[in-house]
Amino acid sequence: MKRKIIIGSIIIIVIGLFVGFNIAKNQSKPVSTTAIETIKLSPKEITSTVMTPGTLSFSEEQFIYVEEEKGELNQIAVKEGEKVQPGKPLLTYENKELELEQKQQALASESSALKVEQLRKRLNEIDQTKKGDSSSAIKNERDQLELEWRAAELEQQQITLNEEKVKGQLEDLTIHSEIEGTVISIEREAVAGKLEERQPIIHIGNEKKMIVRGLISEYDALKVKKKQKVKVTSDVIRGKSWQGVVKKVGAVPVREAAEPNAADQTVQYPVEIEIKGKKPGAKPGFKMIMEIETDKRQAQTIPDTAVKKEDGGQYVYIVKKNVLKKVKVEIGETSGHELEVTKGLTNEDYIIANPSDDMYDGMEVNAE
Repeated sequence: MKRKIIIGSIIIIVIGLFVGFNIAKNQSKPVSTTAIETIKLSPKEITSTVMTPGTLSFSEEQFIYVEEEKGELNQIAVKEGEKVQPGKPLLTYENKELELEQKQQALASESSALKVEQLRKRLNEIDQTKKGDSSSAIKNERDQLELEWRAAELEQQQITLNEEKVKGQLEDLTIHSEIEGTVISIEREAVAGKLEERQPIIHIGNEKKMIVRGLISEYDALKVKKKQKVKVTSDVIRGKSWQGVVKKVGAVPVREAAEPNAADQTVQYPVEIEIKGKKPGAKPGFKMIMEIETDKRQAQTIPDTAVKKEDGGQYVYIVKKNVLKKVKVEIGETSGHELEVTKGLTNEDYIIANPSDDMYDGMEVNAE
């Protein structure tokens, strides 16, 4: 009986040693290569962009405000939605004082013309009747008449200038369109007031030419140039985009203080994007998103899944002689899911495409 117990104990010990050996053997095995995918740096075209919000506007528009100094509003000659050309009359004012002054100037002109004609006739009479008479009395009389005649002519010229001035003021009572476009709105109740509080009585916009206006930072202002391509999208009209180009980058910044009397100010530059091709099915004032293509070049890239972040830095795992090595990398531009690697890797490195959280520096793997 004792012998059986000893033999049983030996068998149990042998089985325990065998199981422990296999567990240890399995734990010391490198990670299966079937779960590890390696990649290399890939040369791809990187597109650098600047994204900024903006507002859809007319490229050309005209605002007509009430001008009380011109007189009383007499007639609005257009309707909302009407197409207009440059020079089209939009509205007219009535000014009784100017009309009266025009009549007075006409009477003064007629009176002056009669005076000039009368003096001219008297000079002709002297020249005809007193011909050959060289007495001082005749000479003095003629000199006096000629002086009066010249003064009357100057007076007539002054009256003519006044007539032209009044005529111009009367013509200014009719306001004309300065652009080709569409009458967007008419506010018949609009009144004069402070500039920032006034509403236009007529608003005209050229719907054929649309732009997006926005602001960019000092840093982005160095990269954004005229004629760069732009992709325009809208959160309201989802799934659609429009193409445009940079039309204008402001040379003078728009300064906005974060708080009244604050020392720190945000400096931004205005930018205008002209929509090309098909126009957005949106109204002026809609908020748009501008994606400005500032640069396009070849760069060495890796997918963003290969990069891990830790302690403010970014790193990847590479494989060297079946051992993982943790390498810190510097990332440049981002294009979609591709990241530009500017420092830390070479073209010969085998990079783990999707590193797991349980990987660590020095870990053995079965990778060639």
